Amino acid sequence: MAEYNLDMSNMLNIQKCLKIKGNDALSFVDSLISNNLDNEKLKPSYLLRPDGKINHWFFTHIMNKEILIYQESNELQKILNSLMKYAIRVECEFLITTINHSLIANILTGEIKIVDEISEDGVSWENYEIINEIPSRTIINEGLLPNETKWLDYFVDFEKGCFLGQEQASRIKYRGNPRRVLITNEKGIQEMSKI
Repeated sequence: MAEYNLDMSNMLNIQKCLKIKGNDALSFVDSLISNNLDNEKLKPSYLLRPDGKINHWFFTHIMNKEILIYQESNELQKILNSLMKYAIRVECEFLITTINHSLIANILTGEIKIVDEISEDGVSWENYEIINEIPSRTIINEGLLPNETKWLDYFVDFEKGCFLGQEQASRIKYRGNPRRVLITNEKGIQEMSKI
């Protein structure tokens, strides 16, 4: 792990992932998530709601013609349920499967790697969200827009074309300024702060 030169606060242990495969898997998932899929790189992405607000965040990539989505085990079923709302006439298989890996993810530098072993030094998903100021489930449920976080340009690719909630996200990015922003206070609590 030293070869990645990453802080252990960027290491997550993964017990499960959502695998999506089939003839329509790539086009289906790509039409919904906010970042483009890449064979070579793991990337962070949002699944937005139709109104442009964040519904879920996760890491994703393609491996062996399967799309893999990494997030906390409890959250994977919610992500699957959200995707299934749009899985009409698509030839895809969806499976939440058990794996044992560590994910080293420094979003700011773009260094995101899978390590084929579990590390005892990993942080929980909840602590990872606090350390990196990624929106927690509680904040997401309050109705958070992508530009109200510091990760807009890392989680959203505005060059990729259409995705769920893209029109609203683009309108806000190019025409408006957020009235509030997500911060993590000195006690490690996430809150929305007016600008």
